Amino acid sequence: MGGCSGCQYKGMSTAVEETFVGVRFSEETNLTLCGTGGIRFGYGDEVIVDGEEGPVYGRVEKSPMPVFKPCQKSSALKILRGANENDQAARERQKKNEFLAKRFCRERSRELRIEMKVSKVVFPLHKGQAMFYFTADGRVDFRQLVRDLSDRFSTRVRMIQVGSRDEAALLGGIGVCGRTLCCSTWLTEFEPISIQMAKRQNLSLNPSKISGQCGRLLCCLAYEDDQYKQRSEERPSRVS
Repeated sequence: MGGCSGCQYKGMSTAVEETFVGVRFSEETNLTLCGTGGIRFGYGDEVIVDGEEGPVYGRVEKSPMPVFKPCQKSSALKILRGANENDQAARERQKKNEFLAKRFCRERSRELRIEMKVSKVVFPLHKGQAMFYFTADGRVDFRQLVRDLSDRFSTRVRMIQVGSRDEAALLGGIGVCGRTLCCSTWLTEFEPISIQMAKRQNLSLNPSKISGQCGRLLCCLAYEDDQYKQRSEERPSRVS
């Protein structure tokens, strides 16, 4: 059976395979597609996945997970093994450190009078650096804060400033449509969104109805904007 037409994976199999499962990491709302390498993992199994920043602790919540597109199969993360007692203990330490570090960072930033909002803290499961995601109106001098965090938790610290849309993608949630936020599931790039897009679609210009959790205009306003542009260009002009 052929793959998707017009892409680099054309000709690859689109058959549903049982070697893919859906894994949930931490409190994320969406499931991540992971390859099992031929090993059977069932619902509720705790696993260690090879993530971008190192091993990640997760829980299988869909097994198997139907996947048809070859591009999705090729980008699936790899399950390294089932979680053992050491991994479980490391996960408990990780959760505790993330909770304490987020609270400490907020308190210390106030004491240092740093205008910033701590969005999310991610500690490594075993070894690596802790990442602190934050939002701020401008550039922030957090050198003293980094030293304090590093001393307090005995780890390397990396501060990452993100925008409001990136913050929504990090935290996840449910949109006004009732579905999981696009930015936290599949949307990887943000397009410029304008109020003209809402006007072309005859939508209400009430900010509460056309804005997302990030406070910016909804990303989905751009999904069909090209069609609305084309229709407006093809529509005959009114004769006065």
